[in-house]
Amino acid sequence: MTGVVDFPWCVDCPETVQHALFDCHTVRDLWVECDCVEMSIWPTGMFFLDLVESWSKLDAKKVSRGAILMWNLWKRRNEMIFNGKEVYHPVFVERTLRLAADCNTYMKKIYRGVKRNPCRSPKVWKAPPEGTVKLNCDASLCDDGWVGMGVIARDWKGDALFAAARRVRAHWPPIIGEGKAIALTMKLAKRFGLTEIIIESDSQVLINRLNKASIFFTDLDAILDEILSSCFSFTSVVWCHVKRVGNVVALNLARLTPFGVEQVWENHVFCIVMSVSVFDILKN
Repeated sequence: MTGVVDFPWCVDCPETVQHALFDCHTVRDLWVECDCVEMSIWPTGMFFLDLVESWSKLDAKKVSRGAILMWNLWKRRNEMIFNGKEVYHPVFVERTLRLAADCNTYMKKIYRGVKRNPCRSPKVWKAPPEGTVKLNCDASLCDDGWVGMGVIARDWKGDALFAAARRVRAHWPPIIGEGKAIALTMKLAKRFGLTEIIIESDSQVLINRLNKASIFFTDLDAILDEILSSCFSFTSVVWCHVKRVGNVVALNLARLTPFGVEQVWENHVFCIVMSVSVFDILKN
C-alpha cells in the first residue's frame, strides 16, 4: 500500500487494506456506530470485488453509508500518516452520517420525477392520461450477432408521435438488450422535448429495478444508472410493465432492419406495424 509498515492506531500491526478498513479495533467501533457492521465482515480468502458484490443483498441506504464510511476511513488514515492530524470518533461519525444524508437528499432531487407504478401488469396496451406520452420499447436478439431495439411513442388518443428502430452488432444477454432499449427510449424522449412520460417494457426485472432505483456493481447497473440519471430531464417518469402481447408494436420495430444504424419516423407508423398499432387503439 505505502512505505508505512504499521497501522497508525495499532502498534506492531502490519498495515493491510483489510486491517485499515475493517479489522482495527478503532475502525470496528465506527462500523458499529454507523450501523454498517454487515458490510465489514470480510471472510478469509474472499476477493475484495466479491465482497463488494455481496453488498447488493443489503439495504441500498446502508450500502451508501458504508461506502462513505470507507472513504472517510481512508481519508482519516492519510491525514494521520502524512499530516499528523487525528479526527476524533464523535466528529468522524457525525461527518459520515451527514454526508450520507446529503447524498440521499441529492439522489432524491436527481430522481424526483420518478414515480412508482401503482398498477398491475396489463395484457394489452392502454392509452396514457391526457397530457402524458407513453413510450413502449423492446429488444430483439433473433439474428445472431445483432441486437435490434424498437421504440414507439403514443399520446392519449393513441396517435403515434414518433417511432424508432436501432440495430447494432453485439452479443448482449437479453437483459442488457432490454436495458439498452430503455436507455434509447429516454434519449429519444428527451430529444423530442417530452416532459411527462410513461416508459412501458415487457421486462419485469428491469421495471422492478427502475421502480426501486436500486443500483449495484454490474454491467446492467451501469445502464440503469444512465437511465435513472436521465430522469432529471423530465417532470414525471413512470415505469410500467406490460405483458409481451401488449408490447407487439415495439417488438416489430425491434425486428426491423433500419437504413443505417438508427431510423426515426415522426408523426406516423409505417404499414409494417400500423395494423398492430390500430388494433391497440381499438382495444382501449
